[in-house]
Amino acid sequence: MKIVYVSGVKFGYSLLEEILEHNFEISAVISYSDSKKSIYSDFASFDSICNKFNIQNIKVNNINDAENIEFIKSLKPDLILVMGWSQLLKKDVIEISRLGVIGSHPTELPKYRGRAPIPWSIIKELRRSALTFFYIEEGIDNGDIFAQDFFSISSEDDATSLYVRITNLGKQMIIKNLKLLQNNNAKRIKQDQSKFIEYWPKRIPDDGLIDWSKPCKEIDILIKATTHPYPGAFTFYKNKKIIIWNAIFNETKISKPGKILDVTNDSVAIGTLNGEIIITNAETSTGNSIFSENIFTENDKSSRLDNY
Repeated sequence: MKIVYVSGVKFGYSLLEEILEHNFEISAVISYSDSKKSIYSDFASFDSICNKFNIQNIKVNNINDAENIEFIKSLKPDLILVMGWSQLLKKDVIEISRLGVIGSHPTELPKYRGRAPIPWSIIKELRRSALTFFYIEEGIDNGDIFAQDFFSISSEDDATSLYVRITNLGKQMIIKNLKLLQNNNAKRIKQDQSKFIEYWPKRIPDDGLIDWSKPCKEIDILIKATTHPYPGAFTFYKNKKIIIWNAIFNETKISKPGKILDVTNDSVAIGTLNGEIIITNAETSTGNSIFSENIFTENDKSSRLDNY
């Protein structure tokens, strides 16, 4: 079974590694052009793994360009795997492989479709979701289900922990189900279009701007949803962008939104509508820790953030 593998992200890199270690035949890897590194927060380079296994790594801006379609056709693949790719595939790509094109989506299809599934799952406070592998058709996440396994989400989870959990689950699922497909035992289940379906919109880095007049739990959820590998929730102080990777919240009757309440060597407390957010890991846009740069000092107590 000859496979063309398409991915540009860390999730896809981990699954490819697992597939190769189980000796499946990868004819070529299609990955993002290096110029897209600044666009995708979980961008991954496939150079090292392709060099290790002596696999062609074709870097593209748009997989639907004519030359890329012709290249994939020339390989005569039995299957195309798309494990982390932002572009919708055109019919000309979908129809190339004998067994079709299988993609991945870390939600319970058909219930939740669309963009930024990990951040949205946290923002919407889901406590159970699924990783779904499905046959890609023209449309958005609407093809027949190839495999679907569920996982739990706790209130303590953030984008980092969820990304790891989904990646580990994906590694297990892909090997199990590729073996079933190879032996003609794979299932193909139509999505029930009559069920409730919610389409999640694209998220952009600016969506991470914190509104300190919101409840502290809501701000904490935003920080969790946008932390690594995503761009991060942020605020501004002393004309610097402060990207917050980790924090805890404390609900109180104090209401001092946007005010600096306390500063220590390794934390900063900021007022919200109904309490405080205690920042424990943050950096400036240059990548330096706010604590090593001494962005906040004892003298800043009772000052307000720039964007409030």
